[in-house]
Amino acid sequence: MNLHRLHCFITVVEEGSITKAATALQMTQPPLSILIRKFEQELNVTLFNRLGRSLELTPSGVFLYEKGKELLDLSENTEKKLIEFHEGIRGTVKLGCTTSANLFILPNVFKKIQKETPNIVTHVREGNTSYILEELRSHKIDIGIVRTSVRAEDIHTSTLLTEPLLLALPPNHHLCEKDSIDIADLRNERFLLNTTSYGSGVADDVIEACQKSGFTPNVVYWGTETLPTLMMVMKGAGICFVPSCFKLLNSPDLPVLRPLANPVLQTKLNIITLKDRYMTSISKRFLAITEEVAEKMTSIFND
Repeated sequence: MNLHRLHCFITVVEEGSITKAATALQMTQPPLSILIRKFEQELNVTLFNRLGRSLELTPSGVFLYEKGKELLDLSENTEKKLIEFHEGIRGTVKLGCTTSANLFILPNVFKKIQKETPNIVTHVREGNTSYILEELRSHKIDIGIVRTSVRAEDIHTSTLLTEPLLLALPPNHHLCEKDSIDIADLRNERFLLNTTSYGSGVADDVIEACQKSGFTPNVVYWGTETLPTLMMVMKGAGICFVPSCFKLLNSPDLPVLRPLANPVLQTKLNIITLKDRYMTSISKRFLAITEEVAEKMTSIFND
């Protein structure tokens, strides 16, 4: 169906005459009359009963007017939504991320999105790096946020933020009295570390720092999630290391967190995407907002 002719037909109905409709459409009367007749021929129906100069809708004309209004509204809304999608202000983003990103980065991202671009819907899958890589490569997510460094030919990686590692100590631990702690001070401690599912991560950096200080850490627990490990520290099971963003939790139920002075260990959150995959305007806008939020939070994490 020719949408231009449909629009002209609806204008004739609403204006009540060809003459008034021609004025509203900024055209002359004869071409509009010809257009309406061609529209009837196209549809093979009579839309108007012509009684002299007056027009009366036929039952088919009434039906088309009602359905035509819905069709034009749908067409206009679709065009508007297409423009919004192209400009990155409407659509869906599928994201895979680590727990820390979900806890500390995404709430601020969503707050900003809801304020600036409320028509963006985000689907989040939380997991380790291997899981996120698998979801990315199978096109189940558009963007990944991981803490490990990923080196693969099909993956593009960029640093979202860098933050210091903090030492988590059990209550009443003798090192709680120190403002900052050297790795060498931990020689006789029990270490609770999280395994790295892909590449190198926090545990690898901690073990390397200990070995450079002349000892091999006594690792009594290997875990996968930071919060359960922190709960074990609270129970006195040992010490662990967490990104400085966890100090934002500011909870009395969490261990004492102290900075490391020698050496200062850092960890990164990285954005990963597929190199050969088209990046939609929605995903680009989401990334821009995420990077803006991360830049503001970096100063907090490093304070």
